[in-house]
Amino acid sequence: MALRFRKVTGKNYHECIALEVREDQADCFYFKSPKPNMMSMAEAYVFGSGSQVLAIYEGGTMVDALFYVPDIKKGRAWLTRLMIDKRYQGRGYGRKAMGMLVRRVKREGARRLGLSYEPHNKAAEALYTSMGFRPGRKNEAGQIVAWLDL
Repeated sequence: MALRFRKVTGKNYHECIALEVREDQADCFYFKSPKPNMMSMAEAYVFGSGSQVLAIYEGGTMVDALFYVPDIKKGRAWLTRLMIDKRYQGRGYGRKAMGMLVRRVKREGARRLGLSYEPHNKAAEALYTSMGFRPGRKNEAGQIVAWLDL
């Protein structure tokens, strides 16, 4: 499996927003949508969060996308979204993409990587804890916040 990151641009934007989660996963995102990338891109660009929007490709196929905000002055980065299209789940893309992200933010100078997930999202919890993320408190939206020391 040879995955690579590509920035989301006007050329692949429609491909990215077409990615979907399974219907039973729509409530795994705080805005409860089967198309979370559309909302995440709107937040990234409209609110100017500094979010890096990356599509993840295997060969010429976009299989998922992730959104993260580097805050290198504070020595950290925050993963705001990792979404694997329903057609490509269960193939190890999430784990591989997270490993790629960890290496990327380390190169950028981050010493910690944080994220949050819905308490009932057991697949996300299993992935993140198996990679060394330490779950902690809940945020104001009721999501579990977890950190990985790099």
